[in-house]
Amino acid sequence: MTTESHASPLAPAPGESALSPYLRAIRAHRLVFGAIVLATVLVSLLWVTVRSPQYEATSQLLIEPLPQEDQQFLGFELLRDSGDPTRTVQTAATLLESRRAAERAATALGGEWTAQKVLDAVSVEPEGESNIVGITAKADSARESARIANEFARGAVADRTAALERQIDAELERLRAGQDELPGTVEGDQSPEQRIDQLEGLKGRGDPTVRLSQSAVPPSSASGASPALIVLLAVLAGLALGTGASVLLELTGGRLRDEEEAVKLFPMPVLARVPKLTRRMRPARRPGEPWLMPPSVREAFRTLFLQTERTETSRVIMLTSASTADGKTSSAINLAASIAASGRRTIIMDFDLRKPDVARALAMDSELPLMTLAAPTSIQDLLVDVEGMPNVSLVALGAVGVHVSLVDALGGRLADLIDQARQQADYVVVDTAPLGEVSDALRFTSEVDEIIVVAHPGVTNRANYQVMRDLLEGAGEQPRGMLVIGDNTAATNSYYAHGVARARRGPFVGQAG
Repeated sequence: MTTESHASPLAPAPGESALSPYLRAIRAHRLVFGAIVLATVLVSLLWVTVRSPQYEATSQLLIEPLPQEDQQFLGFELLRDSGDPTRTVQTAATLLESRRAAERAATALGGEWTAQKVLDAVSVEPEGESNIVGITAKADSARESARIANEFARGAVADRTAALERQIDAELERLRAGQDELPGTVEGDQSPEQRIDQLEGLKGRGDPTVRLSQSAVPPSSASGASPALIVLLAVLAGLALGTGASVLLELTGGRLRDEEEAVKLFPMPVLARVPKLTRRMRPARRPGEPWLMPPSVREAFRTLFLQTERTETSRVIMLTSASTADGKTSSAINLAASIAASGRRTIIMDFDLRKPDVARALAMDSELPLMTLAAPTSIQDLLVDVEGMPNVSLVALGAVGVHVSLVDALGGRLADLIDQARQQADYVVVDTAPLGEVSDALRFTSEVDEIIVVAHPGVTNRANYQVMRDLLEGAGEQPRGMLVIGDNTAATNSYYAHGVARARRGPFVGQAG
């Protein structure tokens, strides 16, 4: 088992750039990618349309802390220099953003304003490393944002002033009540009378550590990103999300992207490529015609047959795939028809007992012989000639149920049936259940001469494909090669297009599934 066969779907191929796998993932899931980008752009346009513009205005308060040695305001709760200007201003911002200041602002603003609404509209933050505290208010109009910021600033200053005056009044009351009992000095060389006179002089002057430095003015434009920038960011986000979703789909399974990935995951030669047919190249099948195979499809299977042809008089070729709907059954019929067209006696054995489709595809369901699986049966009793396909016979055992394996159904007669078919025909084409879903085909890989893997990019399940690879490698089986279905680069040129009209006159007609 090679390292390359287990490479990640996003591993770049030799000579590729690192972005190439991501671009492949986007191409493989372009509908998902486009839907995500479109959705993000539409959401951004809707948001730009319905959102209310927000305006921001900022008023500024100057913080001037008292020096540590100040005696005039000793004992009062005022800002003092801590030696760390940043910490001092941060403390001031915390003190200023108070509910009492918000209540004063709400009263001044009037209307439906409440203290909580003011606090929700305002932020109080230091401005850089300066001694300025900014009060920023947001509102739906420029004028209102400036008004809120200014009223909150005034309310904060007034609240600090009122708090200082309450402290001064309390101290004056204490001094006057005990004036007769406090002879001498109160602080330093001050007498009680001097201290009382000093405090009365401080009343009405306000908090000396906080003052309004600059009033807010209405902003000239709304805050935040412009509509054009929002849409641009949405496009970038959509591209990122779309790429991420595409990559996730690649990594979590999904389907094979192309032939290159199929070969990279399970190295083997590509024996033939069945073209992806246009509607013009799909002529309708006439009544009585067992199968329809346009010229370009017939050429692909003729190429496949020529590569598997050997000198032995009889050969057994098994077709398997990774998942349902890969085109395995149609490919088995096409290959048998192409071999028989060369004059070889060919038998198709439908060993996909869980979902036998060969007889149904050839409209032969009612012609199948009845048999008891438990009893010995000759291959001759099971062969049914395919009408309209000389040299082609069918062995179709019928469905035995999804829970019954091939060995359970056929017992020890599996090898004997294949050997009998080998004796009866030049070539035996065996259709099997998808090996990536059930392991039935492993039971008789040793009985066949060649194994051909059918892969259908865009349809084949990647996880099942890897399971199929692991099972075959574990059994020591290396397929002869790969048949790629739905190839865009296969021959669909005018040479084959002109041959469509002649397809009905060919000895075998069929369509790739």
